[in-house]
Amino acid sequence: MREILLSECIEVLQRFNFMVSQTFGRSCFDILARRGVRKYLIKVLKNIDSLSYEQSLELLKLSKILGATPLLIGMRTRNMPMEDGVVYERHNIKAITLNTFEAYLEGNPPVVYAGRGGFFVNIDGETLRSVREKLNISIGELAEYCNVSRKMIYKYEQNLANPTIEVALRIEEYLDTPLIRGISLEVEEEIEDIGLEGYRRRSRSERERDFKLYVISIFQQLGFNTTEIKRAPFDAVVEKEDIEEYNLSTLLLTNIEERETEETRQRMLIVNQLSSVLNSSSLLVLEKEDSHSIDYVKAINIRELERMEDASDLLEYIASK
Repeated sequence: MREILLSECIEVLQRFNFMVSQTFGRSCFDILARRGVRKYLIKVLKNIDSLSYEQSLELLKLSKILGATPLLIGMRTRNMPMEDGVVYERHNIKAITLNTFEAYLEGNPPVVYAGRGGFFVNIDGETLRSVREKLNISIGELAEYCNVSRKMIYKYEQNLANPTIEVALRIEEYLDTPLIRGISLEVEEEIEDIGLEGYRRRSRSERERDFKLYVISIFQQLGFNTTEIKRAPFDAVVEKEDIEEYNLSTLLLTNIEERETEETRQRMLIVNQLSSVLNSSSLLVLEKEDSHSIDYVKAINIRELERMEDASDLLEYIASK
């Protein structure tokens, strides 16, 4: 069922002219999609409660680095099927059905979100207060009609609380004014920095781990902003500003491996495609093999990397490959 949902999600994105990466398993996301500056990192789950906290942290961190919106597409929660037109949330990531996502891409945002105690909507508190005062309706009168407290009406007007669907509709009916606002799925504020130190689980040997940390430290010494990524087809994201002169983007998706293997080739094919979607570059760093023997990807041996003095040396190397 998840595979069907995954293929349907790709079809929807392509229909709306998004560039879409191929899907792959064992990652914090399933799909990377871009149309212009609009980017989504999507995890498709049959049950959205199966998303682990560690996965969510990686997805949020990667979304921040790539400037993308993290999103869960699902079919049900642990207890019940998901409703179309409703926004759920798991570990600070919005979750919706595929029908809701398709309607959103068509320009019809959802207006209902699931919270503790039921379904709620966002309303325009300033308009609520302005219209109420213009019609000379007291807070008490409106509260009595909507069967809520005066305190709650005051909170609605100050945007300190949101009403249930039923209460919002009663307010709109009494004031004869549309107040319910659509919910944006885009990241409206910068995702906060998140730590993973307490949640990382080592799945590779200590030696491989040490080598990757060593390579990341070299990137940092060369002047790059470097972020290690755990649950993705690549091992690190490397950024640098003001590199237009090398005809490169500011982003490198990097794989760090001991030697070239069939798994390495498969991973780099995925990373190359992701780089194409992002209009960025990719690089393979090898410990034991000569990078010149590899012709399917931009690669560098650790000894070559160690000899470089600053970021421009590496950028010139990549531009020449």
